Amino acid sequence: MSYEPKVIVPALGELRPAIQALAVLAVEFPALPGRTVEIGAVVTRHKVELGINVELHTTFADFEAWRTALDVDPADVEHKPLATVQTLRAYGAFHCVPVVVTAYGPVFTLAQAA
Repeated sequence: MSYEPKVIVPALGELRPAIQALAVLAVEFPALPGRTVEIGAVVTRHKVELGINVELHTTFADFEAWRTALDVDPADVEHKPLATVQTLRAYGAFHCVPVVVTAYGPVFTLAQAA
């Protein structure tokens, strides 16, 4: 007997709050970079919810624009440096819809950052 994990696929109607929140974000903040924006299940700090997931493979300035738009305190940003890449992650909400923004970028030495 094989085990197949149950995949929960939300109905389009269940995604409506996130779709509407994204539409309002696009109106209120039209300059936000939108390289990868997904509507669906997002992993927040405490659970999995339906919301908006943003992934940025551009610059940390793009991340900062999203962080500011979502009014996420800089102290609440997660930073995870690895050997060749570092990530920044902000957990916010817009119109009561969870938004998770993740940025990926190179790790700089102190000499490169100066």
